[in-house]
Amino acid sequence: MSILFRNLHSRCLTSVLSKPKVYQQILKNYSQPIMRLNANEAILLYEEGNENFNMSFRYINPILNIDRQFNFQRHVDETINNFVQRICQNINSYITKRICRKKKKDEDSLEDLKINVENDIKFMRDHSVLNGDLTCKSILKDSPDIKLVICDTEYILRQNVPFITKIELPSSILIDFPVYPSKFEGTNVDKLKSTFNWYRSEIQKPEWKHIGEGFLYVPSKSDLGCKLKVSCIPRNSEECGPIIESISNGTVEIGPGICPFNARHAFTKNKLSDKRVTSYNILANIYSETATSKETLYPYCPHYALSMDYRKLLILKELIGYNSDIICLQEVDASVYANDLQLSLTTLNYGSIYNLKNDMREGLAIFYNQDRFDKLSCDYSVISQGTNLDEFNIVWSQIQNDDVKRTFLNRNTIIQTIILRSKENPEILIVGNTHLYFRITADHIRLLQAYYGLSYLRTFAKKIKKENPECNVSILYCGDFNSVPNNGVYKLMTEKYIPADHNDWKSDVKEQIQNVCIKHDTNLSSACGTPEYTNYTGTFSGCLDYIFYQTDYLTVEQVIPMPSKEELGVYTGLPSVVSPSDHIALCVDLKWLK
Repeated sequence: MSILFRNLHSRCLTSVLSKPKVYQQILKNYSQPIMRLNANEAILLYEEGNENFNMSFRYINPILNIDRQFNFQRHVDETINNFVQRICQNINSYITKRICRKKKKDEDSLEDLKINVENDIKFMRDHSVLNGDLTCKSILKDSPDIKLVICDTEYILRQNVPFITKIELPSSILIDFPVYPSKFEGTNVDKLKSTFNWYRSEIQKPEWKHIGEGFLYVPSKSDLGCKLKVSCIPRNSEECGPIIESISNGTVEIGPGICPFNARHAFTKNKLSDKRVTSYNILANIYSETATSKETLYPYCPHYALSMDYRKLLILKELIGYNSDIICLQEVDASVYANDLQLSLTTLNYGSIYNLKNDMREGLAIFYNQDRFDKLSCDYSVISQGTNLDEFNIVWSQIQNDDVKRTFLNRNTIIQTIILRSKENPEILIVGNTHLYFRITADHIRLLQAYYGLSYLRTFAKKIKKENPECNVSILYCGDFNSVPNNGVYKLMTEKYIPADHNDWKSDVKEQIQNVCIKHDTNLSSACGTPEYTNYTGTFSGCLDYIFYQTDYLTVEQVIPMPSKEELGVYTGLPSVVSPSDHIALCVDLKWLK
């Protein structure tokens, strides 16, 4: 978001306005899962130390045409007799409803069809009925040797198999944009080993046609107007669990058409022999859907296009198309990271880290290509809590203005880092990611924060170099610095020195900093230079985002061109129906210096 307007967000963080009819589905309209248990299996879920356990099985009664799943949550210290009675009660209750539905009023027939707790339901081991006075712990302890018997039907007990507890398809499904289970939760499940299949069904024809495999599916024109279904067989390295299916509530709709990032993808079709880096502020949902955003910041953008349910489809397609080896993201909602980005990008073999901005609901994420890099370690620091960092503390101790210190210490800004070792060269990258404070009259605070971030990364670089003397160790410092090139942040990074009379020290009349200069000796340059804009709204455009790289070890091979003003101006500004954020992603190809 532009530094000129972000302060307006504090006025209102909740507002839901009407959306066009075609996008009404976006309002929290999610699909419902259907589990397909095997007919002769009972699934037990229990975690050692818990007071309760869960059991599910499928009861089939051909006479009454019943095929229903029953689910139970019981206390581990409950007696087997009580548990059996509960099973009997639930099944009989359903049988009674079914008979009444069929209008069978004969009481004798009703009693004949009911299950008898003493004769029809039992837990058995080695052909002997378990003592009903024992607790359910005995079932959990020896489940492989125990069977549940209901009316002569035997169920083998499978405990703690891969099991999906939640799976949902998104509310918005668009042609040419990836769709995936937007929520995917389970126990003992390895998503990468699990099997996913996709189906479509026309509204007039209820048959399901198989159309794809894998966690991600990209709908085509032939899917237009159809509902989608995803089927998942959860697996881990040892076994598989019951199939679960989720059907979309809405149908596949026409997408927004050509997006500005489509032209940029022409330069990133193939992965590099070296590395590609992307830095992108994706506009957090906690900001985009406020009344301030809709009415003041982005009045030109349709409300549905400000919804994360819509924007995340564009964000994911854009990121995948860049084929980057390192992706640094800012303004990432915790739920978007967990349910969308991490779930989807993991299937493309990206590892990742995520950190909230102290007590905020959004934060920073770094994704890295696990085919190219090994993660050595990762860390983060709340900048306001790290003033004792050696290099930074020298500068901090020189500041005499208490108002400056108060403002600095009240910020949630963080610096995030991941240490990546190349699998191909004796090179180690210290990757930093940050999002600096936004207030217009806070150039002095941003300058201090940027210097802290660099000092933090330099500290890691020295430590890693000492531990790996055979490797070149270089810094990559990415993020939304909320600072245009004529401000001190850019000068500090690229010229290594800020004098005591720099204008940034006087950006706030009440918070002027006197007799303080900053310097360092790391050779950095901006990989994408200083584009005219990396943030482009209806009322502001400017360069706020940078990828700073260490010139001792890296060189720029290709900068992915930015969209033109003509492209961005079609919809007045960003975000829009074809651009999911008010920022533009920076993307650059870097090469190791031999």
